[in-house]
Amino acid sequence: MENMKKPPFFSGVFQKNNLSLRTFITAAVSLIVTVVLLCSTLFYYARTSALLKDNSQESIVRQLNQVNDRITEQIDSIDSVIPLFMSNNMIMDALESPHPSNKSVNNRFQIERQMSYIYCSTPLSSKNFTNSIYLIGDDDTVFHTYTSGNLEAVSEKSQELIASIDESETRLMCLTLPSDHSNLYFARNLFSSNTGRHIGLMILNIDTDKWIQYCAKGIDPAWFIFLYNPSIHILSNLEMEQQVEEMESGISLHSQDISFQELELSDASYYVAAQTLDEIGLTSAVAAPRKLLLKDLNDTLKSYLLLLSVTILVALAAAIIISRAITRPIEKMVYHINEISQGKPSTLPPMKLYHEFDVWASSFNEMLKKLDTYYNDNFQKQLLLKNAEIHALQSQMDPHFLFNVLNTIAWKAQMIDNEEIYQMVISLGELLKMNTISRDRAFVELEKEMEYVRFYIYLQQMRFEDKISCSIQIPPELLSCKIPCFCIQPLVENAIVHGLEPKKGKGQLTIRIVKMPENFMEIHITDNGVGFEEIPDVRKIASSTTDSHTHIGLKNLDKRLELLFGEDARLHISSTPNICTSISFTIPADKGDAS
Repeated sequence: MENMKKPPFFSGVFQKNNLSLRTFITAAVSLIVTVVLLCSTLFYYARTSALLKDNSQESIVRQLNQVNDRITEQIDSIDSVIPLFMSNNMIMDALESPHPSNKSVNNRFQIERQMSYIYCSTPLSSKNFTNSIYLIGDDDTVFHTYTSGNLEAVSEKSQELIASIDESETRLMCLTLPSDHSNLYFARNLFSSNTGRHIGLMILNIDTDKWIQYCAKGIDPAWFIFLYNPSIHILSNLEMEQQVEEMESGISLHSQDISFQELELSDASYYVAAQTLDEIGLTSAVAAPRKLLLKDLNDTLKSYLLLLSVTILVALAAAIIISRAITRPIEKMVYHINEISQGKPSTLPPMKLYHEFDVWASSFNEMLKKLDTYYNDNFQKQLLLKNAEIHALQSQMDPHFLFNVLNTIAWKAQMIDNEEIYQMVISLGELLKMNTISRDRAFVELEKEMEYVRFYIYLQQMRFEDKISCSIQIPPELLSCKIPCFCIQPLVENAIVHGLEPKKGKGQLTIRIVKMPENFMEIHITDNGVGFEEIPDVRKIASSTTDSHTHIGLKNLDKRLELLFGEDARLHISSTPNICTSISFTIPADKGDAS
């Protein structure tokens, strides 16, 4: 079998220009496995990233709340120190009753020593981030004591602080000085408990670096904290100054709610949680690098991609083996079929390798036995069909014959002066003529359609004598518009047959066409017949072989309008039984060429 010469068809299967079945199976299996694995990888990464983002959001918001709690705790501690100073009689006397003796060295020393004693008794002394404390009277007398800070120019700094503070503010204020960005100042105006007048200021000088590091205690070193308002910028990691400038402009805050965003800062993604602290007029923000939070996921993904590559290689090897197992018997079958096409053997040999191929070979051999019989039978059937078509064509009646007969009847009616029969025959002839001419046309002018409708109404009026009257209302400018052929006559016929014919007494039929905005027109067919007890669903109307009086014409027209103009052009039906029934539809008022 391996040395058999391959016929032309067999060789063509494996030409370079054609894709072989073996290649297709190998590529298809490999592609399916690769796509499934890649999709699972992408889904795993996207799902895990979303979960990690949610967990990161919870973690960052939790850290922000922890920072805010510590800030609030320190603000409360600072605010609680002030009443202790105000409760000291020596300090209060010096502030409420300023006297030249207060400026003496001895008296100043006594007051500042009292300030040191009071400070050492507060929780702030253990935090070690307070540099100094100022008490400034309304007469600009300054009492100052150091706590843990370096020496400072007390006189110049106190004047700068006085100029920066609003004496009408009753809350604790937080500020920095233009000349000193390394320290943060918490200040409160002091008022007399007896008179309520302003008696001075108390200011605590806080070391910014120590304070922010205390607030950031327990936070991952790769994260950073940022406290800011228009005049204050405090950062826990000074290396992030460039990122902070971008972050301040990118944060969107909503009242006092915590805002969580993903921001691009210096070409790196950060998750940022921020909240406004109204009590001190600062906004606190905690930022964490997205890359760090997704590091474990990325490491896992690298291992997964390595496993994915190995799996794809294994799938490719398996696909090659499977494709060879499938295509080898097919190659043999193709070879034998080409041999049969050249008339050499009469049947396919048995294919024992696969049961399905063996069944296929047996069925193919059976098919060969029946081909001659089938060909002969089919040839005879084609001859019979041609003969039937010829007889059908011969039996068709020439439309001109019908027109000539009707014209003859009309001429004879005119000869005996029967004008009524003459007009009826002429109308019927015009109906047949328009029906024949319009078979191959989808659209017709409204004026031509109405001629057809008038002939039909005239014949029905002759049939029912004076029972039916008709009113037609059409703006002249719409007569040249193109409408679908026979879209009005079925509605008129429906109104007469189903509405006016069963009605007792005279009936009124109205055809009204209205020009609508945006170059549309609305066509109404209204009658005062028996109407509908229940408005039918036009789409569900079924044809009947026993009852010719169904509404199948409505269904056909409704479907035709929908196909031509869309859902908005479908029929609309309203009915009040025995009073008024109206069927309408809206189509474009197009004056283009009819097709």
